[in-house]
Amino acid sequence: MKVAIWDTYITTASGLVIHIDIVIPEEVKNEAAIYEYGKTYLKSISETGEIDADYCQYCHVEEPTEQMVDDINTQGFSIIRLEDIPKELPQSPNRRAMILHLRAHYKKYRFAKFKDIADSELLQIIQSL
Repeated sequence: MKVAIWDTYITTASGLVIHIDIVIPEEVKNEAAIYEYGKTYLKSISETGEIDADYCQYCHVEEPTEQMVDDINTQGFSIIRLEDIPKELPQSPNRRAMILHLRAHYKKYRFAKFKDIADSELLQIIQSL
């Protein structure tokens, strides 16, 4: 079995952004169902948020872990909770913090590629927002 990973950002009522990967069987292509998996996860942690194409995007395919397979067999999907991203950018942020902040809080940058952008340019982008 191969699984598809859907990179997902969910803004909560408090402004915190929860970053998760929704893991599904590779052959599942129904985006509405994928968004529902994200909503199911949110309910399980007593949170609410919007999940749609602006927040959730296909990322890649990989070999699943045993836990992913178990989750998929029991509920149809698995969730990998990544970093939570606060509303405010920390003082003296590193490159990773700046990129996560841009992706989490500005739709325009949600799935942007930052490989060829210098740290100083990232900071200028953030300061201009």
